[in-house]
Amino acid sequence: MKSLFRWLLVALGCASLSGQAETVSLENLDTIPSVADRVNLIERFVGERYFDPQGLMYSHLNWREERPLQAEDFSPADSVMPGPEPWQWMSYENSAFVSGVLLAAQCYHYQATQDPAALQLAARAFHSLDTNYRLTEERDRSTEGPQQRAGFIGQSTLRAKETGFFCKPYYGQATDNTSTEQHFAPLLGLYRYWPLADAETKQRIAQIFREVSRRWRAGYVIHYFGEAWDMEKSYPRAQRHMFLWMVMHRMAYELTGDAESLDEFHRLKALYANMPTPRETEWGLGHPTYTSTEDRSFHVQMVIGAELLLELEPADRDRWLRGMEAWWRYSLIGQREDLASYYFIQIDALTGDWEKLPTAIKPRALWRSPFMLHNAVLPICWLGTQERQSISSAIVARHVPALAEATQARFERIYSGLGKADLKWFSDPEDAMPPPLHWMLNIMQGDALAFYSLGYWYARAHAAELPFSLP
Repeated sequence: MKSLFRWLLVALGCASLSGQAETVSLENLDTIPSVADRVNLIERFVGERYFDPQGLMYSHLNWREERPLQAEDFSPADSVMPGPEPWQWMSYENSAFVSGVLLAAQCYHYQATQDPAALQLAARAFHSLDTNYRLTEERDRSTEGPQQRAGFIGQSTLRAKETGFFCKPYYGQATDNTSTEQHFAPLLGLYRYWPLADAETKQRIAQIFREVSRRWRAGYVIHYFGEAWDMEKSYPRAQRHMFLWMVMHRMAYELTGDAESLDEFHRLKALYANMPTPRETEWGLGHPTYTSTEDRSFHVQMVIGAELLLELEPADRDRWLRGMEAWWRYSLIGQREDLASYYFIQIDALTGDWEKLPTAIKPRALWRSPFMLHNAVLPICWLGTQERQSISSAIVARHVPALAEATQARFERIYSGLGKADLKWFSDPEDAMPPPLHWMLNIMQGDALAFYSLGYWYARAHAAELPFSLP
């Protein structure tokens, strides 16, 4: 209760300060001369606009109007995911992920400046994660009604209550939907927050690590909108996802000392420690070419995971550095001169040569989902890779001297041109987006706000070790 009381004081204090100031807007972000001032504005915006009434962080906002999404932002003609209403889906899709990235960012912010404001925003990010985690802790499945599939209602075999789970909290409630990333980013943030936390918060963090490690050791089955994926058996994804679970168990052991977490780390290390890029995995599976989408943005977690292992498992330093370098290079594939990445590209697994794919939409009778994007290939761009390169470029610059020049150029390019347009979810440079998906062009991505903060403050905190000066 003491931690919650402290958080309430922080939240009220921030609200009071916000009430005295003019409403924050990112409209003219690119006109601010100083990168430090741009990042400061982003963080002020996050503090004012990016937390819901119960303290959960939003995932996406209305980009044009800079506000939480509403039902009125979508029309019946829009193509969206099944399940929750689209404004709820987008509002909370990556809530845990964004919270974890922001928490890590504020830890580096404090390391670089000792600014109490960094601890205040860190406390709010922690509260968002704690609120998400409590949704599952306090969930009672026995009160949720029958589970129906294709008209058949069977006896539920699910436990009424469980722990060790961060969800995608649509409607601000517990759900079964999650992903590897919705655990890796929160645990990263909590791990970095540990040295700054008070005794009560440290106890809570250790509890979360212990329970997450225990729950997932029993099986890595991910549920997402009615589909179930066993990540340890899901090729070619297993090689990258299970590497992250390996890192999570190692962090859990570091904070809890639980031997079972260390055992699982060693089991997974024997299978997944080589960090192959998707190119290498696909080639190994006998696929000369393959279609790439979000696997290139996944590089940031591999780079961050490798850096964690440089700290925790330095005996394998060469392996982690090799993987870190290969994944950062992989992230450049499919990227345009303006740094937007084509979402759908075909890659030659041997050479790395790539080409964007032309528009192709399945006949409606063959769709397996009402979301058009899952039934089409389009020459559209996702901005998620660029924002993630802000932190990955700084990390690689710090540890891989051979890439110092390339990472410096990418880091400086990202921050020198940073503007509101870079905070979008998707862009449509070739005017190829079908009308049912036009709503996707007016979505602000919380990932971007958190990553631009993380990359900047990481670089500030490690400035003496970087081969370049901040722009």
